[in-house]
Amino acid sequence: MKTEISKIIILFVFSLSLLISIPLTGASYSFEGIPLTPDAQGTFQGEVYIDGGHGLAFPPYSENFSVPDGTVRWARLYIGVWGGTENYEGWVQPEFNGQKLEQLPLAGVNDESKNVYCAGHGVYWVSYDVSNIAKTGENIVNVLTSKGEPGNKLDGRVYGAVLAAGCENEKAPTVSYQLLSGNVNLHGKGWSGTLASSNDVTKVNFSCGQVLSSKDTANLSVVYLTGSKGLPDYLEFNGKMLGTSPQNLSEKYGEKVRDIADETSNDASGGEGSSSRYFDIENFDVLDYLQTNNSAAFVRGIDLDGDGEIDDQEGEDYLHPVLAALVLSSKDTESVLPDLYPEMNVSENELVDGTPAKVSFTINNPGGICDRNCTMSFRIDGNEVSTFPIQMTASGVYSSSFSWPAVKGKHLLELSVNPENSIKESNKKNNACALNVNVKSKPELSVSLGDPVKIETKNEAASSSIIFLSFISILGSRRKKSILLLLLAVLLIMALSGCVEESHATEKTAYSIPVKIINNGEASARNFDVNISLDGKSVTVLNIPEIEGQKEIVNDIRIETLSGEHTLKAKVDEHNHIIESDEDNNEFEASRNFT
Repeated sequence: MKTEISKIIILFVFSLSLLISIPLTGASYSFEGIPLTPDAQGTFQGEVYIDGGHGLAFPPYSENFSVPDGTVRWARLYIGVWGGTENYEGWVQPEFNGQKLEQLPLAGVNDESKNVYCAGHGVYWVSYDVSNIAKTGENIVNVLTSKGEPGNKLDGRVYGAVLAAGCENEKAPTVSYQLLSGNVNLHGKGWSGTLASSNDVTKVNFSCGQVLSSKDTANLSVVYLTGSKGLPDYLEFNGKMLGTSPQNLSEKYGEKVRDIADETSNDASGGEGSSSRYFDIENFDVLDYLQTNNSAAFVRGIDLDGDGEIDDQEGEDYLHPVLAALVLSSKDTESVLPDLYPEMNVSENELVDGTPAKVSFTINNPGGICDRNCTMSFRIDGNEVSTFPIQMTASGVYSSSFSWPAVKGKHLLELSVNPENSIKESNKKNNACALNVNVKSKPELSVSLGDPVKIETKNEAASSSIIFLSFISILGSRRKKSILLLLLAVLLIMALSGCVEESHATEKTAYSIPVKIINNGEASARNFDVNISLDGKSVTVLNIPEIEGQKEIVNDIRIETLSGEHTLKAKVDEHNHIIESDEDNNEFEASRNFT
């Protein structure tokens, strides 16, 4: 046991030496979307500013913001871009307050850029940290995309731009807030009705306000992309329906119908609002609905006519909630201490023996502002293997990851923040988190080929029918003494028996061959190829999206060849994309008789 622990510690210490060089990874494309997660949170005296607009338009695209008085402690700029499809690629680059920000690639299905969320059919939600550039008073952003660039296919129009900022002001009330950002694709069966399933609801939970002794105001802010006027959608807060019923829909569906994302911003609570094509930003007073634990639900549509389905007039075709923020305020200005707590996760796909597993973690601070260095401690099975420093930010959210060389078996991973108590906190009991993981053995792939089975073609089926008809003709000729029918039957039989011509002797025949792929390892193997060759020549390649551990799959392939003896060969994962426990059993070769 000591040897095993030592092995883990040595490997892990080596990997942690690279910790500083491991960047935050980007968000991979997902058709269903990326869940909304915290971008900022905390408690301080001041104001949380969230505003923007103004609807789909061509670049260059400008938007102005008026940030309230105080000291800007953090700020994030958000930009929505329409790609046209998820298969087009391009870029976006804003200039904020005269300073050019990073040009970020918009890569659709291939997207892995930091702070780029792509979902659905190429809907992008991009964010930038502008904490050091934002200022009180007037701020302006000018957005360029690759639209118009030679060879560019990306649509490149901009849905809108949003600025969120935390402004500290000792003369203002205390605010406690949490801002979440992501890009969820709520959808029905698609414009063509061909999608396998719908995605009708997404829910978010808020963690803020616990330290406030009283709450005087509560405001919920939300941002949508792709919403359409005239198609109902709904927003619930703690189970209560928000907004008012629009007249154009209430006449048909009654007062329960809503259209929050109606291409008019700031109108969902009854105001006039402003036109904003395929973009909506809304604010709601939710003070009367507050609970100890608060949540909001974005609902694409509701079955209004009771037929069991949400048809294309009862809900949005596509709707992308991209931002939700709950901001509570209190006249109580008593200072609040920080409250640091960690969260940790690792994908099950990463937990394979001997391979680096990415451990992602977030340090949250819903308490008072803390922008100091503190220490993280990581333990495996009760043994501390490393400590490392992190720099907390005023936004109250610090996210990163490190690599752990996983070792087969069950392990307890523990992560703690501020173990030395260098930062005074309101709650020390939540400074650690734990995760039980099971590291599986590597995949072990093997392949085999079954016996070929002749595929009867339509021509052969037709030939059988002709032979049958020929005999009928002969019988008919005996009854009716018809010389013409007799001659026709004889000619047909001669043709099919090869007496007329022998061209069929060299024709290839189609065969079906079962290909069995087995994974004797514990971990799944994903996205690999199986190459099939006949007499030394490649005839087909099978792509296998996934085969789970301890499972087997059988796929039938079609091969056309001459009858007789042939050599079949199969090789699984020829280019070694899958790290296996045994690479020596990936080939199969045998002679087979094709009859």
